[in-house]
Amino acid sequence: MANVKSYLLAISALLLFWLLSFADTIWSMIAIWLRSDTYAHGILIFPISLYLIWRKRQHIAATTLTPGYAALPLLFGLVLAWYFANAVAVNVVSQLAVVLMLPVLVWLSCGWSMLKLLRFPLAYLLFAVPMGENLVPLLQNITADITVIALQFTQIPVYRDGLYLATPTGLFLVAEACSGIRYLIASVALGTLYAYLTYTSRLKQLIFCLAAIIIPVIANGIRAYGIVLIASLTDMKHAVGVDHLIYGWLFFGFIIFIMFYIGGFFADKPTAPAAAGSAVITRQSAPALVLGISIMLLPLLVNLLLPPLAQQPLYNVNQLKQSLTPVTESVSLPQFTDSSVQLAGVWQRQQQNIWFYAAFYQHTNDKKLVSWHNQPYQTAHWTTANNQRQTLQFTNRALTIQEVDLRAANGQKRLLWYWYGSGDFLSADPYLITAMQALGKVLHFSQHGSFYAISVYYDDDLPEARRLLQAELQQRWPLIVGANSAGVVQSP
Repeated sequence: MANVKSYLLAISALLLFWLLSFADTIWSMIAIWLRSDTYAHGILIFPISLYLIWRKRQHIAATTLTPGYAALPLLFGLVLAWYFANAVAVNVVSQLAVVLMLPVLVWLSCGWSMLKLLRFPLAYLLFAVPMGENLVPLLQNITADITVIALQFTQIPVYRDGLYLATPTGLFLVAEACSGIRYLIASVALGTLYAYLTYTSRLKQLIFCLAAIIIPVIANGIRAYGIVLIASLTDMKHAVGVDHLIYGWLFFGFIIFIMFYIGGFFADKPTAPAAAGSAVITRQSAPALVLGISIMLLPLLVNLLLPPLAQQPLYNVNQLKQSLTPVTESVSLPQFTDSSVQLAGVWQRQQQNIWFYAAFYQHTNDKKLVSWHNQPYQTAHWTTANNQRQTLQFTNRALTIQEVDLRAANGQKRLLWYWYGSGDFLSADPYLITAMQALGKVLHFSQHGSFYAISVYYDDDLPEARRLLQAELQQRWPLIVGANSAGVVQSP
């Protein structure tokens, strides 16, 4: 009994140090649960997981206890991932790393047999991590595709331009709130739990989980079609305001009820629990406790040993600023917050305004360059008609840019090119830039990040718009490179 108590103390001590070491990250998850309707279910995930563990209490009492030292490299890797992600405030990665530490700590303190027994309750904790926002653009396009197909099938004329759908009755936008991300996340979280509690067959569990992914996506497209149909039939008097949100949740609730009701016909009979034995203790847990705590304290030790980051900005925007006709507010500008320095203005080429924007971020603070809040274009005014990556060739280097063909509600078209920087390294890939920023901040070889955007309005000649941007960028490239050079910056 004393040995069992030592294991209980070990896992309790590891969880306490986990809670204290990563309290800021854990609180950042809780804050999102409390303020976001999309992730409000996260509040319930830990209680559900604890309940699922409690249901296995007899099996837990009969499980062999032995420290799992093979978990140490994985724990070290997760702590390292958290450290780099936390350095550049990539919350989803740092939160995911922290949650994944919990099953690893169980493995370390109690052994592989315990981890295998509790694999689902511990894996279910992943639903506590607020993630999935990157699926919104894909879901918007799928919803628009389904809506257009359904409207055409019912012989309602529709013209699609990006995410705008025009019918004889009115103009509809498949906005971010219409993507169905809330329905999808809720369906997957509920469906996975239902499959675990209802089926013992792995095949049935897999089929139901796939249904919990596919059905809400299709249902959301049908929901969007229903909104357009009702609005068209009532001359835009219904289903265009808050009532379409209420209708959406009622429709989703009905779909979930039907899915669970049908799934119940295939439920497996619960198996009788095996007779509980007694736990077998093979080795002492104290070394695993010491090693686990030591690994979790490594970030604190590294922060104490590393020298401070340089305070002097490593960019100089003066010449680039002077070449621009300044602009303060416009729907043509990106939306970036908390930058150390930003530039916004226009250049003239062939009587056309070439819009330019740049933002710089110092690594001496916790402000984020790549985040959900920092957008290359204002999503309230623009939707994407096409999106692709291109490589431009300059005199001494190649530059990869992201090209976005944008549409506004009034029919305006705008071609946008943008890219990011980490020190002197430039790329259109935000994930690569974020990784470079993390390495740069931790290892001190790059201490600032940057964002650049150039765009032009056009009528119908997309190749001409590309030519204008290419020519302007070719001319202004030395100024852009110069802005990324070391020097003392003066705030615009």
